[in-house]
Parts: sequence; structure tokens; C-alpha cells
Amino acid sequence: MLLKGHYTPFETPPAMAQWGRTVTYDDYNKMLQGFRPRSMDDKWTMKADTPEDAQGNTVVHAYFGRQNYEEIALTIVTGDPNETEAKDWATIAKISWKVEHPGGTELTEEDAKARAIRLCKGLLGCAMEEEEKEEEEEEEEVKEEKKD
Repeated sequence: MLLKGHYTPFETPPAMAQWGRTVTYDDYNKMLQGFRPRSMDDKWTMKADTPEDAQGNTVVHAYFGRQNYEEIALTIVTGDPNETEAKDWATIAKISWKVEHPGGTELTEEDAKARAIRLCKGLLGCAMEEEEKEEEEEEEEVKEEKKD
């Protein structure tokens, strides 16, 4: 769904990472619908570029503020409808995000992924859950417990 208005792409080259996060059929359709602010208090806009290439890839953009500055972009690859289960309908293959923010704070890959999930859940009504803790963090917690 294309939304009317002015959208500002990433001002500086974004950070990018591979993701491999599966998306259900229902969530994929919600992402395609996007989100348009309903009041002046809404700060985020989400917009999907409809699939234009032969692979059917979609890019979902998250814009922030009145000037709609791009903060996050998710490249989503759909599976073959004849061979894909509804629960594994598509995959977020790549995430791109704005690293530097006012005040000198930087958004890490983990933070960008968590923000993307929160935006999809909060604005689009997606059912996706936040990712599990990294295995390294879990191993460190186990080591700490053994010390006690």
C-alpha cells in the first residue's frame, strides 16, 4: 500500500545485517498494509514497497517524525505459495537501520531488531514475538549461577 506524503530516505548509509526471521502469512499481510499516523501524537509511519522484482521481495520502511525520516527498512522475501506453510510464509532476510541518533547514541543490531519487532507489534498488530536471548548471554548466566 503506497501512502501519499513526503518520505526521507536514510540520510547517511545505514547499517545492514542479515536476519532470517520468519513471518506468518497474517503478519506479512499486515506489513503490506502499513501504518499511517492517526493523530499528531503518532510519531511513526510504516510503508511497504509492493513487490516489484521477479523474486517478489518487499521492503517495509519505518519512518519517524513529521518529516518521515527513515529509521528502519526490512527486506522481506516470500516463499513459494505452493510449498510454504502459513506460519513460515515469508522471511525478513535483511534489516537496515539508522545507527546514529541525537545525543550521540547509537542503535545496535540487536536494538534495531527489537525496535522493528515492537513497531510491527504495536503499530501493525503483528503477532511476532521478540527474539530469544543470544546463546552467549544464556551461557554467561549459567556460569554466574554456578559460581553462586
